[in-house]
Amino acid sequence: MTKLKIGIYAPAKNEMKNAEAWAKSCEQADYRVVIDTGSTDETKQILQAQGVTVHDTLISPWRFDLAYNVAMALLPADCDVCICLHMDERLEDGWRELLEKAWTPETTRLRYTYIWNWNANGTPGRMWNGDRIHARKGYIWQGATHEGLCSRLPEVQTSCNELRILHYPEFKHKTGDLPLLQEAVREYPHDARIRAYLGREYMYRGMKEDCIKTYKEFLCMPCWNVERGFAMQNLASVDDENKEFWLKMAAMETPHHREPLVELARYYYTKANWGECYKNAVKALGITQHPMDYTCSEEAWSWLPYDLASISAWNLGLRLESLEYATKAVEHNSSDARLNNNLKIIQEWFDSNVSTGVATPVEVEEPSSVDTHVGQGSGEDVFEGTVFVEVSPREISETS
Repeated sequence: MTKLKIGIYAPAKNEMKNAEAWAKSCEQADYRVVIDTGSTDETKQILQAQGVTVHDTLISPWRFDLAYNVAMALLPADCDVCICLHMDERLEDGWRELLEKAWTPETTRLRYTYIWNWNANGTPGRMWNGDRIHARKGYIWQGATHEGLCSRLPEVQTSCNELRILHYPEFKHKTGDLPLLQEAVREYPHDARIRAYLGREYMYRGMKEDCIKTYKEFLCMPCWNVERGFAMQNLASVDDENKEFWLKMAAMETPHHREPLVELARYYYTKANWGECYKNAVKALGITQHPMDYTCSEEAWSWLPYDLASISAWNLGLRLESLEYATKAVEHNSSDARLNNNLKIIQEWFDSNVSTGVATPVEVEEPSSVDTHVGQGSGEDVFEGTVFVEVSPREISETS
């Protein structure tokens, strides 16, 4: 088989911090093309010093799909495989050999493991199957923002989970996203995916009425059941009166995802409904195959369902189960002080109540009064946006 010619393409503007690492991660490519859309720092010079071809380009008014299409068009015509690699992304060592082994003469798009962020201990956080490695011919980017790579020809997809693209986000908010999303919806009124992104943007901005209206419009359109379930979860976060309904609908829509069940468990936790909290947390843990799509949250596949199961089990008097789940929670997030303290309290209870392997029966009081003092775990803040509610001294600390 003739050796594949592989091209990397990207737009860039003021990416001096990322330029060198980006270029080195993809230096095994045959072509590396970047369009510079107006940098005022040393981005262009750093890339050129690494052998990257850089074109000065003006895209005004700005839109993302046009930038990607221009960059892709500047790859040489004999390029076989294209990789759209953002400046804050890196190809992992060994990527070329993996790609060449996985790519067949029939392949038009290659799926790979995309790691979007990282846990505090350095392990992968949110991840899914990426879709930005594709054939040179037959593809076009569409959408002013949250652009999608669309095929104009019949597709043949292959997968290589060992090939990984690593994302190192700086969490810069795209201030222009709302008008661009509104523009995209006007251009493609029947595109369900872009309408879902518009609903999510309204949610981010606290525009609840617009969010609910847009998501309900989206749910009336033919669309992927995974994105339907994700929309229902987001509706639960803005439609307080129907929160439980939307979460139950999401769980039915996506039965192979933990996320809606974990959110249901968290909802019942806030209501001190320990039976439902425990049932949904345990049901979530029964789902063991990661769906690997962008709607998956890292916490649902890590410590959170174990934590909710442990707390609810404790309040139900299920001490052994509480110990088991607390141990698992700590295994998944060993740096969190609250989780470690919960495990310590449970272990101390067993030390003082268990004789010859039999636990002394205990009466579990309903949590009639909760101290409203909000505590924060020590060390790395891996629970951004989470409130920790501390209960009475001999009870385990809870989370919301």
